[in-house]
Amino acid sequence: MTSDDAFRLSPWRMLSGSPLRFLFSSYPWRAVAYTIISLALGWTVFMAYVVIVLLPFAPAWSILLGRIERQRVRMLRMAAIADPHPAVTGSFGARARARLAEPVTWREVVYSLALAAFAPLATLGLLIACVLTGGFAAAPLVVAAGGQMSIGPWQLETPQEAWRVVPVALPLFILTLYLFGAAAAIMASIAAGLLGPREEELAAQVADLRSSRGTLVGSFEAERRRIERDLHDGPQQHLVGAVMHLGEIAQDSDDPATRAHIETAQARVERALAELRDTVRGVNPRVLDDHGVEAACAELGGPVLVRVIRGPGWTPGRRLPAETERALFYTASEAVTNAAKHGGASTVTIEFAEAAGVVSMTVTDDGCGGAVPAAGRGLAGLVERAATIGASLTVVSPVGGPTVLRWSGSVRG
Repeated sequence: MTSDDAFRLSPWRMLSGSPLRFLFSSYPWRAVAYTIISLALGWTVFMAYVVIVLLPFAPAWSILLGRIERQRVRMLRMAAIADPHPAVTGSFGARARARLAEPVTWREVVYSLALAAFAPLATLGLLIACVLTGGFAAAPLVVAAGGQMSIGPWQLETPQEAWRVVPVALPLFILTLYLFGAAAAIMASIAAGLLGPREEELAAQVADLRSSRGTLVGSFEAERRRIERDLHDGPQQHLVGAVMHLGEIAQDSDDPATRAHIETAQARVERALAELRDTVRGVNPRVLDDHGVEAACAELGGPVLVRVIRGPGWTPGRRLPAETERALFYTASEAVTNAAKHGGASTVTIEFAEAAGVVSMTVTDDGCGGAVPAAGRGLAGLVERAATIGASLTVVSPVGGPTVLRWSGSVRG
């Protein structure tokens, strides 16, 4: 671990740590760059406030400044500051009124005022430090050029006298670096304090996120039911009719060869019909709506044996809220499919349990393991789906098996 990594989140820890670690890291130069940019922005805002006509537009430029500053703290190896502004829609006037009603907008105005006040003071102090450091370091050059230097009561008139004060430039240089570091840390701390989200703003963002995710899941479920209904009322009925019609043709045919071909076609249509019925059950099984998740999971299987076990606290025929039953079923269905398709399992055990209002489902298979809920894969989607209703899903799948999925969430009803 490098010195920068060790103090990645706190400039103050870097300043208070080992001087050698500070001086031989990238932080001093990051702080110099950060402070110079801060001073430039500060003077710009200072001039904007001095020009009175621009004062009514302070919220507008402060919001823009806030966006810049939330990202700019990354120059100090800090994490970017989260943006508390919620998304707004509508006309320009509606968006403007919404922004003016947000507390964070006025905290951004306060930040711009602080930056405007900081710029002149910091410029004066840092300029004095830089001039003193440069003066001591350049003393021999000044005297050699025929000039004289005065340091308090002392006059430097010869090169020998000038060279004696050059070593003083080193501690002054180190002090100047610390001053830049302190200035950067002060402004970054003010930015984090004023521009970051408050607890209630984070709670509101989380609530909005959960609401939007819930809306997406609800839309997805409605679409699944529509697809199931269309498949059941359309292609499935046509295939049933085709099977019956082929059977009638086979019975009316006197040619054995023709009858054999018709019966072969009829068998293929029946297989297609069986696969379509399996697909329909997977999209939105009727038994899930009619009898609950336990009964629906008992119908899973196909190439693997599925055993449904009633664990502690689980009562036969237990019904749960519809969104919970769907989440449990699709988790179990995906687990069974993965166990058969990728894990080479022969048996899958699904255990339901309930304690103190918390329902849990544990799905265990005897396959080869190695399942990982990677982004974009089915398991990752199940983890995300559980989170949308306040539940959790963990996957434990060591190489060699077994694979165990644990779903847990509070329910009412």
